[in-house]
Amino acid sequence: MLTSEGKQIIRRYLGRQVSSIADAIVFGVGATAETATDASLALEAGRVQVLLTSYDFVNDAIIFKGSVPDDFVGTIYEVGIYSTFDDASSGSYGSRAITTFDSDSETWSAGTYTTTNTRIGPDSLNLAPATSGTLTASISNLTLDFAGNSGADQFILAFANNNTNASTVAFRFKTDASNYYTFSVSNPSTGYQVTNFNKSAAVATGTPNWSNITQVEVSVSSKATGASSVDFDAIRLEDRDTSNADYVLVARKVIAPVVKLDGQSQDIEFTLDVTLP
Repeated sequence: MLTSEGKQIIRRYLGRQVSSIADAIVFGVGATAETATDASLALEAGRVQVLLTSYDFVNDAIIFKGSVPDDFVGTIYEVGIYSTFDDASSGSYGSRAITTFDSDSETWSAGTYTTTNTRIGPDSLNLAPATSGTLTASISNLTLDFAGNSGADQFILAFANNNTNASTVAFRFKTDASNYYTFSVSNPSTGYQVTNFNKSAAVATGTPNWSNITQVEVSVSSKATGASSVDFDAIRLEDRDTSNADYVLVARKVIAPVVKLDGQSQDIEFTLDVTLP
């Protein structure tokens, strides 16, 4: 679906105010329906440069093509195109992945790795606390700075809730053991979830410092009805407050899931329908 901002980019392109309609193809793992007000994918997993733009005269469509990196692993549920590859105005506080809970690149203090519900990377981190219990896992020795992100910027958590026994799913950004910010979901629905949290909604314990985050922690608490099981797949930060008319999501489309394996070459394309009188 063409977004409202995308329509404006096309008008500006036809008026020779910008040099192209789309310079980047993005792909992600969210499956929520497209809307004209979409400003990003539900959860972006990667992006590539548009390498070729062509026109399909039979179907009246512009086709943007790129190539997914060989080392990307995941299942693609959504694709989109951006007017430029990155947002130069966001500086050091732009959108970015924080963690993908992968065994080959991250060492978590607890939990087990699973591939059952994984959409980003080779695997996810499963926490399965016993009845009425809580299980916590953390990754340490980090150097993260979110001080320049406004309260309107959003942290996005992707996880799969495997049964109805989870009372709370949470993640924390910790300055140290006594000082941290918490985001949480109470009584999450079952299935794969992509949940957004405004930075301003963080609950502070002690006196944490957004410019000095050294640890990321995730936790699951179970109800008295039984043990829970949650697979953590990704945490991402999405820049929402930067306004740049030259950098917009032009269009977004939810697709039938496409599995991308490690070492596998795979092209990606986005088709933008054109209506001519």
